[in-house]
Amino acid sequence: MKLPFKLPSIKLPKFGKKKTDEDDDDDDFDFDPSDFEGDPDASLGDAPESPAGEDDEHDAEASPASEPFADETSPAMEDEDSGANEGNVAAASDPGEEIEDIDFGDDDEDDDDDGDEKKAGLKSKLIEFKKQLDGNPKRKMMVIGGGAATALLLIGGLSWLVMSGGNEEEKAAEELSKIPKVALDIAPAPNTTGGTSLNAIAKGVVGPGAGIVVPVMVPSVFASVAQPTGPLSPLSFEIDPTLIEDSPQGPLPKIAQSGKMVWQAYAKPFENQDARPRIAIVISGLGQSEAATDAAIRLLPGNVTLAFDPYAPGLLDWSAKARAAGHEVMIMMPLEPATFPNDDPGPQGLMTTNAAEENRLRLEYVLSRMNGYMGVMTVMGSKFNTSDEHVRAFLEEIRGRGLMFLEGGINEESLGPKIATEIGLPRALTDLVIDTIPTRDAIDTQLAELEGILNNQPAAVAIAEAYPSSIERIAVWAAGLEAKNFVLAPLSALADKQFLQ
Repeated sequence: MKLPFKLPSIKLPKFGKKKTDEDDDDDDFDFDPSDFEGDPDASLGDAPESPAGEDDEHDAEASPASEPFADETSPAMEDEDSGANEGNVAAASDPGEEIEDIDFGDDDEDDDDDGDEKKAGLKSKLIEFKKQLDGNPKRKMMVIGGGAATALLLIGGLSWLVMSGGNEEEKAAEELSKIPKVALDIAPAPNTTGGTSLNAIAKGVVGPGAGIVVPVMVPSVFASVAQPTGPLSPLSFEIDPTLIEDSPQGPLPKIAQSGKMVWQAYAKPFENQDARPRIAIVISGLGQSEAATDAAIRLLPGNVTLAFDPYAPGLLDWSAKARAAGHEVMIMMPLEPATFPNDDPGPQGLMTTNAAEENRLRLEYVLSRMNGYMGVMTVMGSKFNTSDEHVRAFLEEIRGRGLMFLEGGINEESLGPKIATEIGLPRALTDLVIDTIPTRDAIDTQLAELEGILNNQPAAVAIAEAYPSSIERIAVWAAGLEAKNFVLAPLSALADKQFLQ
């Protein structure tokens, strides 16, 4: 691991002989050999040999270089800030000598006399350096401070290395295992409602996530809903290979060479061809809740169309199960809302900020999630649907694959139904949302309003979610339609039958 600083390089002497008494005299000070390694006028290796028995002071006095440091009035000591020749230990050497390489180590090939000579020369230089520091307290403090700073850097670097080592090992292990780590943070907001459910807790949250509603359902909440009466009329889930195109995203729908359309091939046959007004009910957002999806498939009449969330797991199985119960199915396509990012269409949502190619790839991804569906239902899209360029490109892709289009929201400014009509794309549009308020009375009121729409046009489309109250009230309402002279029809039977607003 690379350290965040550069370690200083220090060459230390390697003494091969036993320490002498003279060496003990020099143990009371610190030095930095780099101070005199770089002087071109000094040569430690060729320094005059100091007689073994002479006194230290005699050695110092015998050296000509000691005089400038002992003289307090020397010009070199008067201006410490100039840095000219100050503290230069190399001044202690003969100016005629050259320094090419300082070697503090022993060489096994050198003879003992040569080694003794080098050690004696080093000792002489160290004595001179010590006297230089003793004669200049300020310089001595600088040397001591520099040594302390270097020690602190070394200690800090080693500490950083030890502390960061675990993180590197953890990252390496994570990379090797390829297992992503996910942290889920839940705001520890007080539960002011007194409940223990996730919805009750979220109700007390302040800030992001405030007021969130999470529809959590179990099968028992649908126990009171009666099974539909009449023949089941299952649909085959056998996929026509002439309507499939292989792609890197997965199998995509396509128009057969014979001209056969996907939406017609997978539509639920509608045998009632009389002139009675037609109502289509589409249950959206299926696949995320197993209990709700299963209830919608089992408990609603087969003429109710089911639309599945593209992000839900197991869509192939859900589609097969829905068709076996007599329901035609759709795939939902999220579009950019005006309230983004507060309302997020997800990672595959079509955005006005995306390039056309990016939106095409996202659409293909969604279309490849499921088989046997007859059309595409949009969700959100209050911003996307107002851009002619983006809506047109999206709907042309839908038309080119032989699918039907359902405008899944109520927005008078949406260009979807108008452009679909212009380009010849089979379409339908939502007239009413049944369970904006998911109470029994509110849903009954909306269903009555849906019947009123048929006073002005021959067909109407309503959407709902798979709430227990929604499924229960729709099932009861559908059972009485025959007496009201209305007919519940699959969405495909309403293609291009609604008036544009």
